[in-house]
Amino acid sequence: MLAIHLTQFGEPEKSLKVVDVPAPPAPTAGQALIQVEYAPLDHHDLLLAQGIYPLRPELPTAIGNEGVGTVVSVGPDVTEVRPGDRVLLPFGVFSWSAQVMAKAADLSVLDKSISLDQAAMLSINPVTAGLLVGLRDLPAGSWVVQNAANSGVGRSVIVFAKERGLRTINIVRRAELVNELEDLGADVVVVDSADAGARVREAIGSDPVLLGLDGVSGTATALLLDVLTDGALLAIYGYLSGRPFTPAPDALKTKNITTTEFWMYQDEFLPRFPALNAESARLVAEGRLVLPSAPVYKAADFPEALVYFRKNGKVLLDFNPHRA
Repeated sequence: MLAIHLTQFGEPEKSLKVVDVPAPPAPTAGQALIQVEYAPLDHHDLLLAQGIYPLRPELPTAIGNEGVGTVVSVGPDVTEVRPGDRVLLPFGVFSWSAQVMAKAADLSVLDKSISLDQAAMLSINPVTAGLLVGLRDLPAGSWVVQNAANSGVGRSVIVFAKERGLRTINIVRRAELVNELEDLGADVVVVDSADAGARVREAIGSDPVLLGLDGVSGTATALLLDVLTDGALLAIYGYLSGRPFTPAPDALKTKNITTTEFWMYQDEFLPRFPALNAESARLVAEGRLVLPSAPVYKAADFPEALVYFRKNGKVLLDFNPHRA
């Protein structure tokens, strides 16, 4: 069967190979064999391939951090899933293979009204958003400020925050995104500019802002620090700018702002995955959360998919050989 293997840590164009490998054996007790349908190619996959992600699997191996599949068969006495069920691939199962084996108890069954492309992107960005919004126990009506508001995580933060009675301040780079994010439920959307901080204050008055979410880092962090108020927490979860988090020391001390680097696979977060997966699926099924679309490439065309990703962003890899 087809798989995409990481053969060495380093440049993805050289280290990621389309290979033919044996299919998994029949599932044993407690296991389910899954046909992978779609699996994303995203930024965190290439960080893993380059060896700069916290997770470093033994090589060679398939990688891929999320995806959606269909149960092919189950082992003896499995009751959690049955053949034909559409399921999210769980944490710890790499998705870049035509078929994978997983513990049946770890699988989340999805409503088939959720499209394959939306289902394939449920496990990371929405779950990350749910975890980020919960980093502080904030009372209803509190403000959360974020950059990268139009990203998959950012859009999910807007929806998860509203679910919890929180309000969001959203920093974007393009004016045409303002109405789009407001339609999604964003309370305040501001285009990044020299006077963005003042425009935020004009919108929210003197209200405290005690949680900031930084998916960009670099110079973009300064605006979040400007908006955050005394005693706030700033969580750094991404580096879309390609630059490190280097705030002016006085900006943190003056407001007594605490910073933390966020990684969703910390042990303390893992028990919350099933509930957040279920909530994400419900929000998508209800049409309240729509994840940014991505083009689909056959997994066999991975080199072309990688070229597209480098220029344009996320791609979905189709691992089902029977799909036209």
